[in-house]
Amino acid sequence: MKETRTYKVYSNPTDNGGQLAITHYRKIRSNRQYSLLEVCLETGRKNQIRVHMEEIGHPVVGDKKYGSTVNPIKRLGLHATALTIVHPISKEIMKFESEIPSSILNKSL
Repeated sequence: MKETRTYKVYSNPTDNGGQLAITHYRKIRSNRQYSLLEVCLETGRKNQIRVHMEEIGHPVVGDKKYGSTVNPIKRLGLHATALTIVHPISKEIMKFESEIPSSILNKSL
């Protein structure tokens, strides 16, 4: 992944001097308009999910910058259900969890 001068990140299948970005996803459920995905990142690059979803032709809901033309939930359709970090001082592994908001779960799915 690499960033343009206008701060838009893009992906390239060949080495263009950018950073490697690996995203795994699986469909949880879908309808004719939307899909709810579980996304796991092997790497943590800027806008990685947004770029990869646009690249495969399925931009994140509400993400005008990366190709979405709809915004039924009035926000960017990304939500982290779990974040795990290593505390910078104690080195303790810290995990934070959050339920998926009903605005994402119930909107047309």
